[in-house]
Amino acid sequence: MKKNKGKICLLISAFIYGLAPILAKVTYAGGANGITLTFLRGSLCVPLLYIMMKADGKSLKLSRSEFKRVLVLGIFGGALPIVLLYLSYNYISIGLATTLHFIYPLVIVIVSSLLFHEKMTKIRLIAVIFVTVGIFLFVDISSASDKLGIVLALLSGIFYSFYVIYMERSGLENMDYVKLTFYIMVIMSLTTLILGVLVHGISFDLSPKAWVYAVLISFMITLFAMPLFQAGVRYEGASTAGIMSTFEPITSVALGAMFLGEIVGLPQLLGGLMIIAGVILAETHR
Repeated sequence: MKKNKGKICLLISAFIYGLAPILAKVTYAGGANGITLTFLRGSLCVPLLYIMMKADGKSLKLSRSEFKRVLVLGIFGGALPIVLLYLSYNYISIGLATTLHFIYPLVIVIVSSLLFHEKMTKIRLIAVIFVTVGIFLFVDISSASDKLGIVLALLSGIFYSFYVIYMERSGLENMDYVKLTFYIMVIMSLTTLILGVLVHGISFDLSPKAWVYAVLISFMITLFAMPLFQAGVRYEGASTAGIMSTFEPITSVALGAMFLGEIVGLPQLLGGLMIIAGVILAETHR
């Protein structure tokens, strides 16, 4: 039962995360940028999360150890990967950025195997290769004109792999979902606000439509995608969560084709099939 619950959580989370870049495109057209959108994504839901905790009678207190671990997770696993990913949208397409960001499942599996001695079977290694090749089939990297965008997107994936691994290894996965999400959003907001002020990169001169979509992104990810992903990590572990979350770029490509008129060619179809095959291999040979 727990295994099925974890898989469902991860798949729904991947769908929501895959939808977010499509909505981000609208906010960018309405005056937002990477730093602004990251700040809004973190801050807009903080009051609601606070009310939810108070209504349930949950304590906001953190021990010194918990505070240190949440602070590390919020800065290096929360704020940094999102800022880097959203900034990469300024230099390369959202599809390419999302795809490159998904280097993180490969990083998770390799790090978990080398540093934490998780068993790496041949089948699981093949699954990782399938997923990685499938991800990169979505785009032609040689067509990207700006290498900075590629570097930013890859770095976002590396830092996000830290988020997944650290959440599992630090024990924070066992903290109440709402409480952990509340503190991550607070830390993400403060970090990006400070960064935005320092580099003069934050602006709130957005169109009404951009504000609506920014609020939608914040609520969808904060209230649904993040808690569901945390639950998935708890039930399935970091490696499996990383592999299964590769359904996110499939969602982005499919929705982009449906609502933005983006073309899906043979490489994208082959990539999707390889990702699905990799996930099936990983799940049936655990």
